[in-house]
Amino acid sequence: MDKVNILAIGRDKEILSIVVRLLNKEEAWVAKGVTTDEEAITMFQQQDFDIVLFGGGISEKSEKKLRALFSHQSPDTSIVQHYGGGSGLLYTEIRQVLDQRKSAYKINIQDNIF
Repeated sequence: MDKVNILAIGRDKEILSIVVRLLNKEEAWVAKGVTTDEEAITMFQQQDFDIVLFGGGISEKSEKKLRALFSHQSPDTSIVQHYGGGSGLLYTEIRQVLDQRKSAYKINIQDNIF
């Protein structure tokens, strides 16, 4: 099974490192974290990500810019807003996206069979 690549973006380095560490505890996930828009754009252009996770402290302007860029460059990448609340919520947010992606994949496969 392929690993799920996650790009976490947050402004607070300490919180971001905790989020990345928590995500990387899951065997099937590989997370990388960045704190600036420029780092996020560079990282996104250099690697394929399944999920982009927006953390706290990101301005509305930056989030809109990044969402537009990421959606245009890779429409299949899922974007998640993480509001904090501990590891349980973080894992739930990611798993919901993965479940949605799995369901969409099954529907596409079924549509192409008939």
